[in-house]
Amino acid sequence: MSNPFKPELLAPAGNLETAVAAFSAGADAVYLGLGKFNARNRAENFQVADLARLISFAHQRQKKVYVTLNTLINESELPELLTLLGTVSNLDIDALIVQDLAVIYLVRKYFPEITLHASTQMNIHNSCGIAALRLLGVKRVILERQITLEELRIIAGNANGMELEVFIHGSLCLSLSGRCLISNYAEKASGNRGMCRQLCRRNYRTGESSPPAALLSPKDLQLMEMLPEFARLKIASLKIEGRLRGPDYVVPVVKAYRQALDSMGDKVPEECVNMIRRTVSRPASNGSLEGFGNMIAPEPQAVFGRCAGVIQAAGERGISVKLSDRIHLGDKLRIVSSSNSSLAGFELTGLWCKNSQVSASGAGSTVFIPGRFPFMEGRNYLYKIGENGYDFKRQAAALPPGNKEVKLDILLDDTGFCITAPDFPQFEFHSETLSPARSCALSKEDIRDVFTIAEGQYRGKVNSLQIKGEWFCAKSVLKKLKKELFIALMPHLQNNTAAIRASRVMHRFYRDYAQWNAPADLPAALSPEQAMLISGFIAEGDLPRWYEKLKRAKAAGQKHFAVGGLHGIMLLKEVFGSLEKLYINAVYPLAVSNSAAARLLKQFQLDALEPWVELPQDEVEKLQAHSPLPLTEPPPDRELLVTRLPLKFKRLLDKNGSAYRVVFDPAEKLTRIYGAAPALEIFRNRSAESDPIGQEHLKKS
Repeated sequence: MSNPFKPELLAPAGNLETAVAAFSAGADAVYLGLGKFNARNRAENFQVADLARLISFAHQRQKKVYVTLNTLINESELPELLTLLGTVSNLDIDALIVQDLAVIYLVRKYFPEITLHASTQMNIHNSCGIAALRLLGVKRVILERQITLEELRIIAGNANGMELEVFIHGSLCLSLSGRCLISNYAEKASGNRGMCRQLCRRNYRTGESSPPAALLSPKDLQLMEMLPEFARLKIASLKIEGRLRGPDYVVPVVKAYRQALDSMGDKVPEECVNMIRRTVSRPASNGSLEGFGNMIAPEPQAVFGRCAGVIQAAGERGISVKLSDRIHLGDKLRIVSSSNSSLAGFELTGLWCKNSQVSASGAGSTVFIPGRFPFMEGRNYLYKIGENGYDFKRQAAALPPGNKEVKLDILLDDTGFCITAPDFPQFEFHSETLSPARSCALSKEDIRDVFTIAEGQYRGKVNSLQIKGEWFCAKSVLKKLKKELFIALMPHLQNNTAAIRASRVMHRFYRDYAQWNAPADLPAALSPEQAMLISGFIAEGDLPRWYEKLKRAKAAGQKHFAVGGLHGIMLLKEVFGSLEKLYINAVYPLAVSNSAAARLLKQFQLDALEPWVELPQDEVEKLQAHSPLPLTEPPPDRELLVTRLPLKFKRLLDKNGSAYRVVFDPAEKLTRIYGAAPALEIFRNRSAESDPIGQEHLKKS
């Protein structure tokens, strides 16, 4: 028996063309970045004008647009963050996806109309973390990717109205979300600042004489066959990863999942499963849903794409390839060595088979590709990383300018139309009485169709609509009424422009921020080393054990705790009732990199905080100058990566000979990777100038 619940299908959009392609393929919503402060700074991302165009395009088709603001924010960047929030608040986005607690604090204080979704980077993996975000007004949680199916079932049952979103397709991270520091440690490019260099995809050795292999590189996620289960659990949104990918990847993946969702009963149709298996990707797995033993393949597979053939010969004029997959002019291809190194990427512009020029050739044939290409000794392979036929540039360029949406509450009864606007409480519009309908009575669809047509730079968005009785109104008269409505609205709209509103909010923020200096009588923090630590990762099934553990601590008179996540705060509230008589330190991995996040934690009655380990010393000092809570010093040797995968080796060497320790903790069932040098020493000795995002901020300043 089929399940009537149908989750939202959410697709990635690195640019306007890909967003239009995703909607055309059947996505219900897209998520995208707007310049700075998003976890894919290497993507093309959106300019404000293009985002406004996309939102109008999407909303006219009852689609949604989510904007990512899912990185950690330094203290010196808070004014720039407020400016960006002001821009976002006037773009009619459907939600903002966030990582930093500061964004939640500032949105709730200055832009309460913005809907918030908690990014997977917040590492929310149990129902206590969800409960904390519910208190903060977050509407949806994007769950940590390393949870099992059984844990997901329990979490969904305990969500209490919170929307849940899960990843169903795309690249996986080896690390728990938000807990990978290795890119910043090794190459000064923080994944928590949107600059991940994907060191997990590289080759490592376990000893001096061992061969290099992609020991940390996970298979890609592919959960097509799990769709019926997600529907049964009422998971609100199913997310496809890939904001660095283009239409040639997004379109076939979205089409396959769209068809599966639309035709799904208790089982996904086999043709949909085959469709998704044919898309270009790495070898697939079901991630962590059925355990962690199958996430990393023993064979080399770090290079993205599908092997399309073996290079038989290479010369100055081109390469000869024995194909194992079909290739076509316009495909994006890559040459890969036997050691799994990417040697060159290119678009296929010429192809010969049996001395004839062809546009395509299939598996089993030997073809010649003209051009000058690098190759290495030994066997070299041809990978297909993108397919042709997915050009949406013209459609994207043809989108009209974006319109500012105006929410409308519409009532039609025996007195005519009464229309109000929730954003302007003093506004009310009335029409003359309409004639009773003998036939062709106005429907809700008729009214929506007319009142959502753009009027200049504005467009109606029907917030609520009631019709009492049956009434007739010619479409031409209805359009005239809509025009009169917007003429009446114009004085209110002009007094509520984005520039005026942003200016007022910024004035409020600077006035408030001037009062954010750390109190002169701020007491010294108690050391978290003396506290009972509530782990930063507690699997859903371990929550009962932690409840009992804390009850015993309460009975023993324990008053000092260190919490590594929001779930720890909720556990304490549940057990102790009130937090007033407790002393609570916020410690890693609970991320605090600015004073706005510190103010939010103070509202949760925390007493001290550990500044985020990646902060350079100058940013720590700025945080300390404005924090309402005293700061504690982090321990020097933080792990660079933590995962639920039980890695078997104890040592890793990278291509430069740098060594990493690998430690499995059987109590927490977590594997941690440490660098040779203490992480805190590496990060604190840097400054904002060494951070690519920080450099950008300093230039703007």
